[in-house]
Amino acid sequence: MLRRLPTVLVLGLAAGLVLTGCGAQDSTGRISITVSANEAEHGYLVEVLVPNGRAAAHQKAFPGDTLNFAGIAVGKVTVRADGLCAKTATIASGEVTDVTLTSSGC
Repeated sequence: MLRRLPTVLVLGLAAGLVLTGCGAQDSTGRISITVSANEAEHGYLVEVLVPNGRAAAHQKAFPGDTLNFAGIAVGKVTVRADGLCAKTATIASGEVTDVTLTSSGC
């Protein structure tokens, strides 16, 4: 009985750490994308692309709109919309990355 006690305690502690998320890091971040209010008055499909070219998020926006996305993988991303200059940004865990899309300065 006494030999089982340390095993039970170790397993219980390990299960507690796993369930509470102790030591776990959030490997995602947030990005806020604004379409400049000076752009042509029509909708733009805004996309956030991860390095392999896949769209991590997308949504339609109009000039002056701000889109907020969460759960984007940490690291470099490309933000683009047809007719606007593409921008690269770096997503960091626990921070909001701000990007403004315009048609000038490409």
